[in-house]
Parts: sequence; structure tokens; C-alpha cells
Amino acid sequence: MSISNELRDARLRYECPSCHQPIIRNGSWFKAVSTFQCDACKTTLRLGYSAKLSLFERHAKAAFSGT
Repeated sequence: MSISNELRDARLRYECPSCHQPIIRNGSWFKAVSTFQCDACKTTLRLGYSAKLSLFERHAKAAFSGT
């Protein structure tokens, strides 16, 4: 399964697992990045393919269900 390009311009929300601060970026940013730093707690986070796929699927369901 591949990550959809439909959400590349959508604002996606990912929550830092360390401090629970929301990280909101365009889908294209999440698709391209593999490691990044939380602005709030400075923890280095790794976003692997399965986590990206889950993130995009969750947002796609919300977008198409109207919530």
C-alpha cells in the first residue's frame, strides 16, 4: 500500500509521543520527512513508513467522513 498524494496540501496533525504537543504540517512535509525534532520538547522523532501510512489513513477517513 502506498501513501496517497491526495492529502499532500492538507494540514495533518501528528502528536508528539513524548509531550503530546500537536505538530501540524502539510501532508507533503510528513511524506518527505523521516526524522524531525519536536519544537516543544526538542525530542528527536522518527516517523517510519507504517506510521506515515497510519497518519494519512486517519486523516483521509476524517476528510471523507466530514469530521
